[in-house]
Amino acid sequence: MVVYSSEDLGSGYCGVAEKRYGIVGREGSYDRVVGPKALVIRIEGVISSWSKQYLIRAIREAESRNYPLIVELNTPGGLADVATDMVSEITRSKVPVIGYVVDKWAESAGTLILVSTHIAAMQPGTIIGSLQPVTYDPTTGRYAPVNESKIINPIIQTLCEHGASKGRNATALVRFVLYNDNYGAYDARRYNVVDIIAPSREDLIRGVNGFIVALYGDERVKLELDGSYEFLSLSPSERVLSVLSDPLISGVLLSVGVLALIFSIASANLPGIALGLLFVILGLLGSGLNPNIASIILIALGALLVFIELNTPGFGIIGGTGILMLVIGVVLLPAIPGPDGFSISGEYLNQIIIYIYALGIGAGATTAFLVYKILQVRKVKPYIWRLEGKIGEALEDIEPGKPGYVIVEGEYWKAISDEEVKRGDRVVVVGKEDYMVRVKKAQKT
Repeated sequence: MVVYSSEDLGSGYCGVAEKRYGIVGREGSYDRVVGPKALVIRIEGVISSWSKQYLIRAIREAESRNYPLIVELNTPGGLADVATDMVSEITRSKVPVIGYVVDKWAESAGTLILVSTHIAAMQPGTIIGSLQPVTYDPTTGRYAPVNESKIINPIIQTLCEHGASKGRNATALVRFVLYNDNYGAYDARRYNVVDIIAPSREDLIRGVNGFIVALYGDERVKLELDGSYEFLSLSPSERVLSVLSDPLISGVLLSVGVLALIFSIASANLPGIALGLLFVILGLLGSGLNPNIASIILIALGALLVFIELNTPGFGIIGGTGILMLVIGVVLLPAIPGPDGFSISGEYLNQIIIYIYALGIGAGATTAFLVYKILQVRKVKPYIWRLEGKIGEALEDIEPGKPGYVIVEGEYWKAISDEEVKRGDRVVVVGKEDYMVRVKKAQKT
C-alpha cells in the first residue's frame, strides 16, 4: 500500500474528488419537490443485518411517500459489509437521505454511513471516527485491528465514491481509516465532514428546509418541509435481529450452543441437541448470518422437531424447541420490497403477512395443546386391566374374617369382605390384596 503524506492523503487515495451528489445550495433549478413531511428512523446499537433491512424498508417507504429520510445514528459501529451495502442503498435513493448523529456517537461503520448520506448532521457533544476495520471473535469477545491493504483499501474507496462524491473532505475521510481520527460536531463541521450542527430533530428539519439536493441519476430535488415528521418503527424481525446482534448476547448463545451440542451428541440427548442447534443458529444470526437463510433453517428444523415430538416418547422439550423455532422463523421471514416496489398493493401484502402470522400462531397453539395432552397421557400410571369396580357373584357365604369364593368376569377369586355377603349376592370389587380380592355388596338397581 502506497503511503501518502497527511497533506495529499485525499488526492492520493481518492484522486480528484469531484462532488456529484449532496447539497447544491438553496438557489437554482430543480426537477421536483420533496416533502412536506420527513420520515425518521433510528439506528442504535451494533450495525448488523437488521440495520440494513430497516434502512432499505425505510428508503422504500420514503420514496413511495416522496418524503426525505432522516437516519438518526447512535452506534459504536458494526459489520463492514452490511454498512457498505447500506451506503450503496443511500447513494441510489430517489429521495434525500439525511444522516444525523444523536446522543453519543456514530463510530466506525456508523461514520461510514453518516458521511455517505446526502446531508450529514450531528448533535453537539456527539463524536464520529475510528474507521479502521477490526476482527471480532464472538466466543472470546476479543477485537484485533486489521492492517491488510486488501481490506483497508476497499473501505477507503467506498469513502471516496460515496463520501467525497458528496463534498466531504477526502483527507479527513482517509484519516478515519488509517489513523482512527475522531471528531466532535464542531470539528467535523470545521473540516467539512458534516454539513449541519443541529441540537434537535426539529432544528435539523428547519435547517435543511429549502436545500436543493443532487441525487443519483443527475436528478435535483428541493426540500420543502413544514416541520412535521413520521417515525418508522422496527418490524418484529428487525427487533429480534437487533437484540441478537449485541456481541455479548451472540457470543453467549454461540458458546452455550456449541457446548450443548458437544455434550448432547456425546450422550445421545436429542432434546439437548435441539436446544443447542437453536442457540447456535441464534448466535450466528447475531454474528451476521443471512436472516433469510436462518429463517428457512429454523422453519425446517422446527417442523422436524415437532414431528419427532408427536411420534416419539419425550418430555415436551423437543416439541417446545420446535415450536419456538417455527415462531422465530416466521418472524424472520423477509418483508423488504424490491427496488421497483411490490407487484401487488401494499394493503394486500399487509393482509398476507397477517395471515402468515395468524397461521404460525394458530399452528403453534395447536401443537402446544397436542403436546400438553400427550404429556398428560404420559403422566397417567399405565395399566392393562383392572379388577376394581368389576361386578361379580358370591359363590359362598362371606363374613368378616371368613373368606369365600366369588366369580368375576368368568374368573374365580378368593374374596374377603368387611360385611356379610350371602351366596348368590351381587358383589363389586373394591380392591385387590395379594392373591385375594376385597368385595362389598353391589347396590341393587
